[in-house]
Amino acid sequence: MFEIPWWLFTMLGIFVWFLSLQAGRLDRLHHRIEVAQRSLDGHLTRRAGIAAELVALNFLDPASEAHIVQSAHEVLVGPELPAEERLLDEAELTRALAQAFAEPSVVAEFRSDPAINQLLSELVGVANRIALARRFHTEAVKDCQIIREQSLVRIFRLAGRANQPKAIDLVDGLPIGLLEFT
Repeated sequence: MFEIPWWLFTMLGIFVWFLSLQAGRLDRLHHRIEVAQRSLDGHLTRRAGIAAELVALNFLDPASEAHIVQSAHEVLVGPELPAEERLLDEAELTRALAQAFAEPSVVAEFRSDPAINQLLSELVGVANRIALARRFHTEAVKDCQIIREQSLVRIFRLAGRANQPKAIDLVDGLPIGLLEFT
C-alpha cells in the first residue's frame, strides 16, 4: 500500500489554508466595495436634496436655479439608471453648482442669510464626505483588483461569480466660491 508522507499533507494543508485566506480577503473586499458604494450613493442623494432646498429659497438667478433644479431632479430619479448615465447626471449637478457658486464675493453675500448659510455649510460638508467615500471606494477597488490578478486566484476562481469591480470616475469638487468656507 502506498503511504503519503506527512510533509505532503502539511504542504497541502498550508496551500488550502492560503487559498481560503485569499477567498476570505476577496469576500471582505467585495463587501467593503458595496458598503462604500452605498455610502457614496447616500451622500450624492443628500447633495441633490440640499441643492433642491437651496433653489427653493429663491436667492439665485433664474437660469442657475433652473439648471440646478433640472440636474438635482435627474440625480434624484436616477438610481434606477445605469451607472454611466447616473455619473453623467452627477457631473451635470456638479457643473450647475460650480456655475452658481463660482464667485466667492457673491457666496459671501448669500451667507449673510442664516438659512442659506446653513444649507451652504451642509453642502460643503456633504461634498467633503463624497470625496472621502469615493476615495474609500477607489482604494477598495484597487485592493480587490490586485488580489484578483493573482494567478492562483484566477486558476481556482476564488472570486466566484462576482463581477470585476470598477472605480467610480466622478467629478466631486467643491465650487470655487465655497472653497474658502471649508
